[in-house]
Amino acid sequence: MVFGLSTSHEIGLATMGALFVIFSLLSSFVFPRLNPNFPGRKGLRWYLPLCGVFFIAMMSSVLYFGREQKAAEATPPPSTSGPAPNAAAVSAGKTVFMTSGCAACHTFTPAGATGKVGPNLDLVKTYANKAGQPLEDFLTEAISKPPAKYVPPGFPTNAMPPDGGHSLSTTDLANLVAFIESGP
Repeated sequence: MVFGLSTSHEIGLATMGALFVIFSLLSSFVFPRLNPNFPGRKGLRWYLPLCGVFFIAMMSSVLYFGREQKAAEATPPPSTSGPAPNAAAVSAGKTVFMTSGCAACHTFTPAGATGKVGPNLDLVKTYANKAGQPLEDFLTEAISKPPAKYVPPGFPTNAMPPDGGHSLSTTDLANLVAFIESGP
């Protein structure tokens, strides 16, 4: 699920989680050491409501910050090369993109990737047009049989791993292509 979150949502969830963990550790180790009677009768009046507030805040942040993936799946970006790709395939393709090393080399806004070794995949529709191929065919060939027919100036033609998409299953390759097709 974390792969589907934007950076701001990851930061928000991590911040709330860190505050919750810090409060828990202070309550377990520091406060009892300072006051062996912690929280005591007077302390219960403020400590129990504070625990409730932290619990509600943590649960609310999980619900709020975890919601982004569903919104992205409900309205996938339109594709100019044909029918809109399946939302499940796009989501699975994003996972393949993030876990197979693509993000390390390529810039691609929907994945939050800023790699500079390979071509900018935000412009892949332009590359397919210059190669004179439909986008899906261009992507499938560029991944499974590198190098692509059109590699933009300034990028080496042999930088893509030689096995390209051969290490991916047919389903993973199709999902990866669907994800990249759904981009800007």
